[in-house]
Amino acid sequence: MPYTVVVFAWRKPGLTPAQFKDHYEHSHIPLLLELAGPNFPTSHTRFYLPRRAEDLASADPTNENHRPAIFAGQPGDFPWDAYAELVFDDLAAFNAFHAIVTEPENAARIAADEEKFLDRTKLKIAAIDSPVVTTRPTQ
Repeated sequence: MPYTVVVFAWRKPGLTPAQFKDHYEHSHIPLLLELAGPNFPTSHTRFYLPRRAEDLASADPTNENHRPAIFAGQPGDFPWDAYAELVFDDLAAFNAFHAIVTEPENAARIAADEEKFLDRTKLKIAAIDSPVVTTRPTQ
């Protein structure tokens, strides 16, 4: 049975959403791939909170000038910048990955990279149950 872990990540103060995404995609993910090798999750899917188009050109990196595109709630209800799902074949596969990324040398490399783009004080990571999916009926 697949084992899924979710991550809610906040960008480091002073970074724009674009800078955050660029670092996550072009530095952090390659680092995790390098360290984990065949123990990398089956999938590591990232979802970035879209920001309003009129705010994207702002040089001010605060969320006040990079408001999320929301349909219910207030901008302050969405302080995170990325949501990720890491899917492993099973709990044993997750445990193998976790053992690698928590080895002291690897953990230090990951922490050093995260300091460049994440607000690590706000990082949230948890396991979740398998999804319950409803699909559109066929005709």
